[in-house]
Amino acid sequence: MGKLEVHFGGHIAKNHQVSMRTLGKTLDHLQNAIDRACLEKYHGVLWKYARMPQDLYAEAELLVVSPREGGYILGFLAGKTFSKGLLDRVSAAIKGAVEQSKSTGLKKSENIAEALLKRKQQVEMGIFTPKDLQDIFDKPDKAIVRRYADRAIVREVDQVLSIIRSDYAEDSTIEISLSDQTSAKYGFNRTSAQNFHSVITRKQLGEPILYRGRIMSMDRKNLSGKFQNAVTDKGSRLRFSNEDSFQEVISFFDKNIIFTFIGCPYIEYGAFDPNAGDIYYVGLKA
Repeated sequence: MGKLEVHFGGHIAKNHQVSMRTLGKTLDHLQNAIDRACLEKYHGVLWKYARMPQDLYAEAELLVVSPREGGYILGFLAGKTFSKGLLDRVSAAIKGAVEQSKSTGLKKSENIAEALLKRKQQVEMGIFTPKDLQDIFDKPDKAIVRRYADRAIVREVDQVLSIIRSDYAEDSTIEISLSDQTSAKYGFNRTSAQNFHSVITRKQLGEPILYRGRIMSMDRKNLSGKFQNAVTDKGSRLRFSNEDSFQEVISFFDKNIIFTFIGCPYIEYGAFDPNAGDIYYVGLKA
């Protein structure tokens, strides 16, 4: 039977109790992590912004058991219709990030502004010829080293660990145990939670791709827009590096027409959803 257990220790579990805020945040994001795994299993792949349909709730339902002392330990048991393998999938995603976060010399995120300027220059000089979108499905960018679901799952876990990354948390710890067809236990303190965060939030730009579709909305304040991909029929966030590039595209929004542009996949934690992942605008197709 599948089982999940969360053990809170230190400052956040004084007198063998935890706050409603701590508990609520933990439960919400752990359920989201399981939902991400369930959606991947159901569809065969997870895409960004995918929503959990109500008819799948039972397959991802864990039942709360009575809490125990020892800090504060809260357990959950899989319901009768809980889908086998979901907790193993969550565990595998956490394990990969934990192992990477233990390596020495953690890599920093790429400077996106500098990387984008370099990509523009490479396209102009003919060093890079923008690929068709299908290429990223058939032969992913070398910087894409893991499935998007891994990124989605560990992002939810990282939100739980934010509880112990703050100065307020003092000596707090969180331990997450998962038991399905395999069993694993992951313990975190402030330092290991910070390292975990550094790993799973690492960002870089992929190689230039030709995108075709419509602009559905524009947000000047945040230099971004919503792009509806004509190939995948899914929406992506389109990011701009400056006001000039934003202005270059806004006329296509006003006219509500399909246009083609060069963009770079915004790769996070070595993962990118080619269907609906964020894109950095490079320029219009020559």
